Amino acid sequence: MAGSKEIKNRIKSVQSTHQITKAMEIVSTTKFKKFSAIVSSSKAYSDSIKVILKNISAGVKSEKHELFDGREIVKRVAVIVMTSDRGLCGSFNNNTLKQLEILMKENPGKEISVIAIGRKSREYCAKRNYDIKSIYSQLTPEIMFDKAKEISENIVEFYYNGIFDEVHMIYNQYVSAVRYDLTVEQIIPIARVESKENISYIFEPDAETVLSTLLPKYLNIVIYQALLNNTASEHSARKNAMQSATENAEEMIKNLNLLYNRQRQAIITQEISEIVGGAASLK
Repeated sequence: MAGSKEIKNRIKSVQSTHQITKAMEIVSTTKFKKFSAIVSSSKAYSDSIKVILKNISAGVKSEKHELFDGREIVKRVAVIVMTSDRGLCGSFNNNTLKQLEILMKENPGKEISVIAIGRKSREYCAKRNYDIKSIYSQLTPEIMFDKAKEISENIVEFYYNGIFDEVHMIYNQYVSAVRYDLTVEQIIPIARVESKENISYIFEPDAETVLSTLLPKYLNIVIYQALLNNTASEHSARKNAMQSATENAEEMIKNLNLLYNRQRQAIITQEISEIVGGAASLK
């Protein structure tokens, strides 16, 4: 059994850890509230552009476009993998990277390239010598939209140049403070959304020009919204992980204090018994 001094040192160590996890929980909670608010405020714009795309795709069923129709033979697949830059967020990153492995197994014989967003995905892919086309990290809210625009422009250019035949995206969809859903989404080619309304459109100057302008902008919004959702989910995961760690530390401190007090009581009882025994022997 551990001595009183050792137990006291363990209590101090756990108390120090408790202070760190509590501070990190507060920081993550603040960041989570910030990003969840951004997700909510940007959702209206994202939903609006999806409605526009739905209406236009219904009106151009006969029109052919590379970003809509895709290619008959798919040899090269790009995967945008969104993780965090830091750890201490439970299974958040591990689940994403496991999904990357599943996606690679589902595409045997194809060349898989990775667009790594977050330091964890970069380190994971670099360690396994996966083909990394580009790396993005330290994405703050101020630069996130511009980076999403850069990513969307790059993947569209790579697609037109035949470097990619398909593009998938793995990220976490924010749902609530305690829930986020791992999502795998094919973003190129873009799925045509069927509309029940029979509407015909007149395009000016022509449908090809309109689609060539709209579809990259649509991808920009899709990637931007995914970045926001993934970051909100990251801070939610870290907040919950630090909250659990804080509660575990409090429980451990409580148990260690109980053990320490029991040992102290046992020592005091033994000393009293020795004193009483010694006094009795002197009579």
